[in-house]
Amino acid sequence: MKKIFKLIVFFTIALVLLIGAYMKFNKPSSANILLLGVDAGDYEHKQAPKRSDTIMVLNLDTNNKNVYMYSIPRDTLVHVNGENSKINAVHAIGGVELIKNKIESMLNIKIDYYVKVDYSAFKELVDAVGGVDVVVPFDMNYDASDIKIHFKKGEKVHLNGEKAEQFVRWRKNNDGTGYALGDLGRISTQQEFIIKASQKLKSPLIIFRLPKILKVVSSNIKTDLSTTKIVNYAFVFYGIDKNNIENKIMSGEPKYINSISYFIANVSNDREYLNHYRLNNKSVEAESKDDITIKIYNSTNVNGLAARYKKTLEQNGYKITEIGNYNKRVKTTIINCKEQNLADDIKQIIGVGTIKPSENLNQKEVVVILGSDSVK
Repeated sequence: MKKIFKLIVFFTIALVLLIGAYMKFNKPSSANILLLGVDAGDYEHKQAPKRSDTIMVLNLDTNNKNVYMYSIPRDTLVHVNGENSKINAVHAIGGVELIKNKIESMLNIKIDYYVKVDYSAFKELVDAVGGVDVVVPFDMNYDASDIKIHFKKGEKVHLNGEKAEQFVRWRKNNDGTGYALGDLGRISTQQEFIIKASQKLKSPLIIFRLPKILKVVSSNIKTDLSTTKIVNYAFVFYGIDKNNIENKIMSGEPKYINSISYFIANVSNDREYLNHYRLNNKSVEAESKDDITIKIYNSTNVNGLAARYKKTLEQNGYKITEIGNYNKRVKTTIINCKEQNLADDIKQIIGVGTIKPSENLNQKEVVVILGSDSVK
């Protein structure tokens, strides 16, 4: 038995060293990842987009091996088609692309990838990593048709997938008591749970759980991250210390508007923290913007729209050489640009648009055609 154990340890160490050598030459770049936890829903069409119960943006700083977590309350006020909406409804309205665009515009960051998890996949993933140990912070007693939650304050619990779902979904008890800050309290618990789950990666035996983890990811979790990138990021942050993980909840305050409760964001208070999401992302350097020329054309019937976007881009250091009207109506804003990095920066600033490379333009020219999606 001892020989078998030594053999397992030997091959584990050998595998880690081989992967470490590979990663030395293939380390992925830093990335901003949108994490969406969607509810189970009870819809006529099960494949229809659902509300996002958990919204979090992660920054994976591969240069310094730091992870930053930024949670957005689900009641955050946004505007969709000119009307007030809660951000947790945006995914149900327009899917990943719409909520991604809203968050990029709100936070003035670029999101590189997304990961979407429903509660079924969440439970399977927790089971795949071997469960998570927690100390229960409150008495939790809540009964509903789809879930029953019962934990005692102070007890140490090993959470399998099913118990983990109960733990992170709890917000209040049957008698109405619960987190003093409501959903903000639940967000803090969810962040702490994710940190604890990430510590499972410290175990050398996690190597043997990777096939099961990857199977869950490929089968039940929707993402635009390739399997190779997932493995690469996993090994960059293998054994990451808890001190290298920072977490924050969006600043703001609750407010009633037309008898509906919203969370009003105050992103300016989070500027310093959000810089982590910009410093390691590729962007157009300020000193190179003097050579860039941008033309903006308005295809809508909204007067002054091109001038409004001209002002926004000028505030971000760009030079606008021409504005005017376009000769036909378009629904989706078009960003004609040959240079991908430049186009990404323009899209991040204006918050809308589809990038279309144009061979008729040089590397320093951009043409923006404002569609109906640019009317906010």
